[in-house]
Amino acid sequence: MPTSGVRYAWARVLSVASLAGAIVLMAIVLLHANRTYEVRVALQDAGQLVKGNLVKVGGNSVGKIRSIRLDDRNQAVLVLRIDDADLRPLHRGTRAIVRQTSLSGIANRYVALAPGPDNAPTIPSGGTIPAEDTQPAVDLDEVLNTLDAQTRTALQEIVHGSAQQVAGATGAANAGLQALDPAVAQTAATAHELVRDQSSFERFIVESAAVVSAIAPRGSDVEGGIVHAAAVADAIARQQGALDQILRLAPPVLRRADTTLVNLRPALIEARPALREALPVAPRLTRALETLDPVTTRARSVVPGVRALIEDAVPALRGLPALDRIAGPTFASATRSLAEAAPVVAAARPYVPDVVAGLFNGFGGATGGYYDANGHYVRIAVEGGPFSLSNAGSLVPVPSTQSGLASFRSGLVARCPGAGTQSAPDRSNPYAPPEAPCRTQDSP
Repeated sequence: MPTSGVRYAWARVLSVASLAGAIVLMAIVLLHANRTYEVRVALQDAGQLVKGNLVKVGGNSVGKIRSIRLDDRNQAVLVLRIDDADLRPLHRGTRAIVRQTSLSGIANRYVALAPGPDNAPTIPSGGTIPAEDTQPAVDLDEVLNTLDAQTRTALQEIVHGSAQQVAGATGAANAGLQALDPAVAQTAATAHELVRDQSSFERFIVESAAVVSAIAPRGSDVEGGIVHAAAVADAIARQQGALDQILRLAPPVLRRADTTLVNLRPALIEARPALREALPVAPRLTRALETLDPVTTRARSVVPGVRALIEDAVPALRGLPALDRIAGPTFASATRSLAEAAPVVAAARPYVPDVVAGLFNGFGGATGGYYDANGHYVRIAVEGGPFSLSNAGSLVPVPSTQSGLASFRSGLVARCPGAGTQSAPDRSNPYAPPEAPCRTQDSP
């Protein structure tokens, strides 16, 4: 009896131990099954993914790649283990995209998941995200292989030219890259504003298409513009010091112009009707610009001279305010004098021919070299008629119609222009203008 009792006790202990072990094993299996969640992803190209690469959602790591293999259709099948409990289970419509940290790297791939909507059916553990919901990585080599040889050569020249531009100015280039971050953010905000105003954005696209259609037939003009723009960019590149100063002064200028730029949008909206009205004139403006093109080409050599002239003129222009204070009253007085002298000049103007003829024909002309027995014509002499002495020393009686110096008239103080000589047969002189206070009866 004691022996059988001991055996029975041991049997009970073993049974309880076996049952407890089975319970623990079942709990481990169940807990492990609940903790492990895996999905398969079908890809056309694994894109240099390897086992152990990360699985990310929104840039945060949520799991890893457990294995990679090929299926019977030569597609890459990834087994992803999702460790984040908040994402388990995934839903239908989940997209898997192979991404890379940088284009120049190789072993830096990861799988980015874009979870599907929560109201879609769930993907059970071991389920598959189909190939139509996946996107392989695009390598830089594949992009470059799509370019022809000429384009690749031009791209190499751009890269080498960029390296030459930043040579010796790496500090400034790094500062520019740091400043690029807020600029990109502002560009994103601007793009968001453009997309928000859908009607304006659509109108912009339509009008841009019209502009492109108008430019397309003028390929040679566009090519010339690009060549000229390259020349301008080259000239600007040579002025690095001035360009650096302009960029340093640009932030305060832009801050001051912020209000103006804000008010510019309503002004542009109000200007749209005028621009629409100007569309018929645009072809004429194009022809005018084409005509001006050779002029501007020839004027290019003149611009440095004009610039030097402007620099020389700046000191003179600075002195103009002081000169204006002095010359202003002088010009005002001269204006009043000229206004008062205008009637005198108007009255004297008709006598100019008489004065000129008297000077040239008198002093320097026909009588200027006149001599006789009494000497030069500039002399004093008594002239008179035979009855001028009033019968003194003469037996000839004086006619009753004459007295004093015969044939002489006095009081001729209002002669008309042209009255210095005898009247012409055609009566062209003397001339009696309305503004001249003269008397035609004073003519000879």
